[in-house]
Amino acid sequence: MLINRPRFEPGHEVRVIRNIRNDGSFQDRDKGELLVTSGSIGIVRSYGDFLQSQRIYQVFIEAENKVVGVRESEVIDAALPWVPCLFRSQDKAKLTCSLTMFGKPLASKGDVIDVHRAYRNLDDGSVNYDVKFGEHIIRLEASRLTPVEA
Repeated sequence: MLINRPRFEPGHEVRVIRNIRNDGSFQDRDKGELLVTSGSIGIVRSYGDFLQSQRIYQVFIEAENKVVGVRESEVIDAALPWVPCLFRSQDKAKLTCSLTMFGKPLASKGDVIDVHRAYRNLDDGSVNYDVKFGEHIIRLEASRLTPVEA
């Protein structure tokens, strides 16, 4: 059961942090079709609780002229700086710095590594990535990774 206060009230401007796809709610669209892209800004119209475990916001995305339902974990305050999530699980990325663990070199600047998972802080909008080095998984700030040139 949700007992915490909603993060956003009606009228609050929010930014969608993930692509939103049709879950079957939009009859005129194919299931799985992209409805709203990450980074889109909208206005909270209302909110409610689903199965007493998830808060769902009804958000009007003016640029798309549509209203979508999004989970509380899928939106941040629109006033926060927007940091796009560049990597997903199993993507390759290049290190922008060298890494050491317990005083021993782990990886060098420019090394290509595997992204294990992406995390967004819902309070400040920052993005971090878990990256895998053999048996080790380390969380890095987004600035520590750059895309691998094709």
